[in-house]
Amino acid sequence: MKKIGLLLVFVSVIGAAVAQHAPFREYGFYGTASYTMLTNVNRSTYTFLLNGVNVTGGFQIRPKTCVELGVGFLGDSKGVFSQVPLTLGLRTHYLDNWITPTTELYAGYSFFLKKRGDNSNGDKMQINSGGVTAGVNVGARMTVSRKLAVNVYVGWQFFMVNEFEVFDQQKNTLLKDSWAPHCFRFGLGLMF
Repeated sequence: MKKIGLLLVFVSVIGAAVAQHAPFREYGFYGTASYTMLTNVNRSTYTFLLNGVNVTGGFQIRPKTCVELGVGFLGDSKGVFSQVPLTLGLRTHYLDNWITPTTELYAGYSFFLKKRGDNSNGDKMQINSGGVTAGVNVGARMTVSRKLAVNVYVGWQFFMVNEFEVFDQQKNTLLKDSWAPHCFRFGLGLMF
């Protein structure tokens, strides 16, 4: 009986805290900083796992609609697919609660760092030219205060590798081609 009473008290306290919780600010500038993980789903050519940070500056033009400009760094352990994406996005929040579902559409350009390294097949590879990138995220924003929230999302992203080269051990070019990886994306960060 004591456990049920404690559970009711706990639920009441949480409910009261949520009911009095101030929503995230409705207008103006904000920033986000997120850990991002990206891995390709079309693995027939090459596989990679990118980890990094994305930082965006946004402006909330309406209570539930935001426009964002973002930059990031995503790197892989071998250095071949390391890139700096620059994006423009549209973020939407759907509820006025302390927790709200979100969607984000974005597009931009990925600048590759052009470092030569081993790809997943063991060949030497260098990316000579990056390309456009676009994607969509679905997630949630959990408000901590009017100026702080936690974001979590999953999504899909694609980016173009306009030109890459594969080399043999004697540095002779074996292949020059382009590629468009389609990727699963996960992110966790703060909105402030």
